[in-house]
Amino acid sequence: MRLGANQKRNGWRSVVSFISIIALIVFISFSVTSCSGNLDATIKGDSSVRAAIRLDIPDALSVRVRQFVGLKPQEPLFSTEAVRKQFLGQTNIALVDVSSPTPDILTSVVWVQNLEALIADTSLVPMGMICYQKISPPGQSPAMRELSVNLSRENAPAMLKLFPGIDRRIIDSLSPPALEADPVSAAEYRLNLEQLIIGKKNMPAFDACAVNIAITTPKMIVSATGGSISGTVFRMRIPLFSLLTLEKPISFSLRWHE
Repeated sequence: MRLGANQKRNGWRSVVSFISIIALIVFISFSVTSCSGNLDATIKGDSSVRAAIRLDIPDALSVRVRQFVGLKPQEPLFSTEAVRKQFLGQTNIALVDVSSPTPDILTSVVWVQNLEALIADTSLVPMGMICYQKISPPGQSPAMRELSVNLSRENAPAMLKLFPGIDRRIIDSLSPPALEADPVSAAEYRLNLEQLIIGKKNMPAFDACAVNIAITTPKMIVSATGGSISGTVFRMRIPLFSLLTLEKPISFSLRWHE
């Protein structure tokens, strides 16, 4: 059922207190610590993948976050046990390590034995989200491998399954348009950020927040789209606002000699 304009506005007011905390985290943490998420993945020649992920909440704001989520002072923001449970019964992706070195930080490492098998598991990866294929150029040129990723509103909910440590309560409270069945536009989402949440003068700091992706391949990368390459490393920076809205799909690809 589609919601009317007044119902949407009321829905926004109901989450303003939470989004204010998140937004405050964004622009204050930008000045005191890194405000970017990090995903560092290494693809091996046998098509296995090792990926390291780090999530961090600045000390200055952890108290307010705990108050909203309903945690006691000094209680860890992240549950390593909950992360482990996410991987129970999974056959194509495994948890190598998870730790919370401080109550405000979560680090995790996941391992994929075979990337092709993971992509074929549509319970984790919807069709078209990730493509990994062998390309045989004409003539005597050596074969190449290509990895391509396409993130859209259609497959956005599946991303949560691939990133351990994401608290669904927080995601639901934030109500990003990318996960809404009847989303507001990116322009309306930005207007709410500017007028109700963090203020227009703080938007540059918010816009500076991003997810940094680094992918290391077994051999030299010969071409790529959507990011930069240096030898065997592909790098891409995705703005947080773009991920929250996904009004336009986010895509990237890279090729290397097999």
